[in-house]
Amino acid sequence: MKGLLGALMVMAAIGHFTFQRAEFQAQVPNWIPLSKDLVVLLSGVVELSLGLSMLFWTKKQVGVGIALATFYLLIFPGNIAQYMNGTNAFGLDTDAARLTRLFFQPVLILWALWSTGALKYLRKGGTDNPETSNFYDLSAVDISGKTIHMSDFKGKVVLIVNTATKCGLAPQFEGLEELHRKYGPQGLVVLGFPCSQFAHQELDDNQAIAQSCSLNFGVTFQLLAKTDVNGPQTHPVFVYLKNQLSGFPGKNIKWNFTKFLIDSNGKPVKRFSPTTKPQAIASYIETALKNSL
Repeated sequence: MKGLLGALMVMAAIGHFTFQRAEFQAQVPNWIPLSKDLVVLLSGVVELSLGLSMLFWTKKQVGVGIALATFYLLIFPGNIAQYMNGTNAFGLDTDAARLTRLFFQPVLILWALWSTGALKYLRKGGTDNPETSNFYDLSAVDISGKTIHMSDFKGKVVLIVNTATKCGLAPQFEGLEELHRKYGPQGLVVLGFPCSQFAHQELDDNQAIAQSCSLNFGVTFQLLAKTDVNGPQTHPVFVYLKNQLSGFPGKNIKWNFTKFLIDSNGKPVKRFSPTTKPQAIASYIETALKNSL
């Protein structure tokens, strides 16, 4: 949703400079002490900057969301002026159509705040990451509905992965299971977090996910309940991990099977890309296990 709004912003900015320039000028209130063309050009520059920020500046998405909502609030007088003056622009040639446009603006404001997590940020009093700064303070619900506390894994090396059973990378389940069987007795814990945010490649039901992992891939390591790893509903475990180990570009998870290695003291030490095979991280696990002795 954030990406869609960003793309719409970029398209609107292009309209400011080209084919919709005259229509945007018609919306500029007469009381603004600048030429209408200059106001439209400046507005287009701001809109383009915010749109690109929505698309690419993921590390500051909360701030971008607040800035975009503020921008929509500032241009609201233009919509009011169009309604009050009966101005025909953007195909709004009736009072009813222009009145409807007034109600659309608050929707855009809420969309900007919600899609970037800014709404949640403001509701919690402006704390960007209020959940925790300690891995062992976190918890999650497993695939059967039982709460798992990360503090249960003190002294263990933990590997956390966002999984998807219908993904082309799903054969990595077998590699993760090999790591679990080989290093589990030495102190490794593998935690799989099913997620369907990338091309909807995960099943809808937790029980179906568990059955698929077991029957198709022989999974016996710990699976958690299906969850989000990006966006406003990001699970606190992934909020913490992404803040500790940022990826490229930006901290957001890019695809299924991103992997995070946490040492026996609860410190995230390495982030691995989705295409990094489980076998390739065995040496890092061995090092972490040796350091825990």
